[in-house]
Amino acid sequence: MAKEKGQDMNFIRIMGTDIKAESTLLYGLSKIKGVNIMASNGICTVLKLDKTRKVSSLSEKEIETLENYLSSGEFTGLPLWLSNLRKDPVTGNDMHLVGKDLDYYKMQLERKLSKIKTYRGLRLRLRLPVRGQRTKANFRRNKTIAAMKSKSGGKK
Repeated sequence: MAKEKGQDMNFIRIMGTDIKAESTLLYGLSKIKGVNIMASNGICTVLKLDKTRKVSSLSEKEIETLENYLSSGEFTGLPLWLSNLRKDPVTGNDMHLVGKDLDYYKMQLERKLSKIKTYRGLRLRLRLPVRGQRTKANFRRNKTIAAMKSKSGGKK
């Protein structure tokens, strides 16, 4: 699973993310979407893995246990404040989403909000700030350029 044929041995693949083999486990796990340094530290503690170990030194069994723990959605043994989805509006459960599950949940939430035409959903659709920030100076990267220079270079 981690060391497939044709895959470069400089990277180890965990939860669909390529992690540099020479990085330590603490910082390597934080490269996975949805896992920050604090969650990575907690995962290493719960699974009794050395944080200073290189990612390349993980065995197939350890990688499999890591992936099972991350994909379960519940970080058992970790404090509740560490999860990224507390009190899910649909189920009411506390979960921690990682990787593609996090992307899918975010996409579904944005669709739902824009479908019921909430203020937040409309702002998300227009790619504007949602939480009350001012837009005069910031958030200009999402708008099209109104006045482009002419290709003729100013010739009359």
